[in-house]
Amino acid sequence: MLKMQSMISPKSVHFQKGYLFSLLSTLIIFTVAFFSTTVSATTNISEDIPCSTLVVEKIAPYSGEASIVLNDNLPDFYLSQLKPEAFVVFSPLDSYGRTGIGFACLGRETIPTTQRGTIGNIQPSGWHTIRYDDLIEDRYLYNRSHIIGFLLSGDNATPENLFTGTRFLNAVSMVKYEISIAQYIEQTGNHVLYRITPCYHGTDLVAFGVQMEAYSIEDHGNGICFNVFLYNIQPGILIDYSTGNSQRAYSVSGTTFWENESDTPAKSSECSFFTDVPSQESTTSFKGNENTYVFNNNTKLFHLPTCSSVIEIKPKNRQEFYGSREDALVFGYKPCKLCNP
Repeated sequence: MLKMQSMISPKSVHFQKGYLFSLLSTLIIFTVAFFSTTVSATTNISEDIPCSTLVVEKIAPYSGEASIVLNDNLPDFYLSQLKPEAFVVFSPLDSYGRTGIGFACLGRETIPTTQRGTIGNIQPSGWHTIRYDDLIEDRYLYNRSHIIGFLLSGDNATPENLFTGTRFLNAVSMVKYEISIAQYIEQTGNHVLYRITPCYHGTDLVAFGVQMEAYSIEDHGNGICFNVFLYNIQPGILIDYSTGNSQRAYSVSGTTFWENESDTPAKSSECSFFTDVPSQESTTSFKGNENTYVFNNNTKLFHLPTCSSVIEIKPKNRQEFYGSREDALVFGYKPCKLCNP
């Protein structure tokens, strides 16, 4: 060993040092280029994101179900888009400051390797800091919800990736789909084409829901394939989507639940996630045709007072409610199939 060391000339030592320096420089350049590419991918803003063909006017009004399936659960992607090349891109905020589409090809390249930072300084359109401690487990009605979740994209504080979503939408409805994609990517190493489209009525500042589409590329949708619409609702709370204001869904006789405060003309858009038709929430103010209904707090059904099922409701589970049918649905009750209130 000593002989081998003694045979190393100063010239060879200089060569090795130069080689190591060159190798180290190459690694540094590669690392910087890699992380620069990753960061720029997660914060890329573009006006050229392909829109969904979803027509907002055709989305069924909220009827007690947190989500509905669209297009037989088949996402609206083109074959030319199904390339396993990771990217993440967001639409720019519109003139009302509203968040638009998020589009991505998700893979292990986009999964975060760092902890989330704070986002409390960002206020998406329609944002209100409001608490309902007895109705919501985490107290606050609204979350700064990610269009494309941090779990999938590693993007945390880009304003174009944050919208005003209810705690229910963010932590109950959306998260189960996000987790399923993250688990699939971790287990297979495959890629998932993914698009989230927030939907607004007219000039409403708060989306009344989001369309989620996903398709696993390498296995042709066998692992992940869905196209759903999730309503931006919170059980027990009435939301004015035009402003983000909210109040409890009181079941008090004679209560007027909401009054419209905005007559601003609706804005048209080239993309289908806007509509020129003002929302029902913005124009009818949840008033509708008010009637007396009977709640069954056990089955979570509501009935007409004349329904034959009403006499079978135990007194402890019976509650009279005066308001509109829409109010009852938002309050978390479903219509009786017998009397069809």
